[in-house]
Amino acid sequence: MDEMKSKEQIIADNLAYYRKAAGLTQLEIADKFNYSDKSISKWERAEGLPDVLVLKSLADFYGIQVDDFFNEEKKKTPLTKKSKHYFIVGLSELLLWLVFAVAFVLFAISPIKDVFPWWLIFIYASAASSILAVVWSGVYHNKLLQLIATSGIIWLSITSLFLTLLLTTTMPMLWLLYLIGIPLQGLAVLWYFLKRNSHKK
Repeated sequence: MDEMKSKEQIIADNLAYYRKAAGLTQLEIADKFNYSDKSISKWERAEGLPDVLVLKSLADFYGIQVDDFFNEEKKKTPLTKKSKHYFIVGLSELLLWLVFAVAFVLFAISPIKDVFPWWLIFIYASAASSILAVVWSGVYHNKLLQLIATSGIIWLSITSLFLTLLLTTTMPMLWLLYLIGIPLQGLAVLWYFLKRNSHKK
């Protein structure tokens, strides 16, 4: 019985170790594998353990073997998955901004700069950057980042439209555009809590 408890504790310790080595929280693992964060917490306290299929999925995710969960000697990972995620997201965001920076320079040196407020390109770039962040947060199952990025899309898109119309037309009461953002923001927040709570059940 003591030996069984000891093995359970080894697995629990390794579950916590490899999660932390990957730079992930219990909630992020719960979202990734469709469990509640309470279940992850119980696994890491040896109050219950995942089945073999879940252990295999976790091992594949961490880039280790299932046997590594049963060994007291812990394997070192050269680059955590979260670090890779940050690198990929950062690289894609920089490439996006490079495209908009090139467009900015081309507009700045072209005759059209006197017709169109070319500095608005950076406002458009911010909205596009938020869209890219929503895509990556969906890929990596980061719901909080998805909410923040969605909020960015809402308000930056409205700001882009507001400034474009303000500087190129004589339309009155353009500030009313921001009223559209209020229910959209409310929907984004409700959707976030709905998805978050659904994983806790």
